[in-house]
Amino acid sequence: MNKLKKIISLFLVLSLMIFTAACGKTEKTEDTLNANVSSQEEETNNNENKEEVVLLVYSGAGLKKPMTEIAKVFEEENGIKVEYVFAGSTQLLSQIELSGKGDVFIVGSKKAYETSLEKELTYPSKDVAYHNPIIGVPKENPANITSLEDMAKSGVKVILGDEKANAIGQTSQKLIEKTGLTGINDNVVAKTATVNEILVHLESKNADAAIVTEDAAFGNENIETIAIPEDINIQQIIPIGAIKTSENLEEANLFVDFVSSDMGKEIFEKYGFPSVK
Repeated sequence: MNKLKKIISLFLVLSLMIFTAACGKTEKTEDTLNANVSSQEEETNNNENKEEVVLLVYSGAGLKKPMTEIAKVFEEENGIKVEYVFAGSTQLLSQIELSGKGDVFIVGSKKAYETSLEKELTYPSKDVAYHNPIIGVPKENPANITSLEDMAKSGVKVILGDEKANAIGQTSQKLIEKTGLTGINDNVVAKTATVNEILVHLESKNADAAIVTEDAAFGNENIETIAIPEDINIQQIIPIGAIKTSENLEEANLFVDFVSSDMGKEIFEKYGFPSVK
């Protein structure tokens, strides 16, 4: 009888040990599964957060061609989308200041960017490429324009950028002041808010000549170009930098670095912008 009691007691002890071990294993397995699920959820959330980042970039209208290609390459390499606001420099500055939103500012002149620094809207910039001013005329050059001096002759219809709205307008006035050819201003029939509008006027033959940038007229079969001598020409540097109110500053700086990198500069050169070395 005592022997039977010992066997039953031993059986109960062994059963309890097996049950305890099984429970511990089950709890450990559940803890592991829960940990894995939490890790996966955290990774999914992180990926979703990354996908949600969309950079808002304020860009000069004359930079549209290279910046459009840059956005595609940048998104493919980094998984970060880019949306643009294209306009003249004055309009862009006003939008940045009034909206308090945005991530990156790139414009066709140092002066416009310096204004953004003075207003404490942006961080210091990096240089990308040059805007090279030239004379643009309609195809076949009906007024036979060959120089800035010809643009100052009586009866010539001239289109210029608005110096209060865009970089090429400001540069045009500097060229007129530098050369003393005030007759160019006397011949102005219209001023435009963007360099692209100047091209539309030339294509429609609403003017005999205009001061545009080499990159803007690049590849346009309806416009002929005439070089301005280097000793009187005024090149504009294109700067880029992050906006101080950016909620995606890390990604904004990544974009700034990409645009000012060798690859970014190569894309600019494809569209007629000499790069800053």
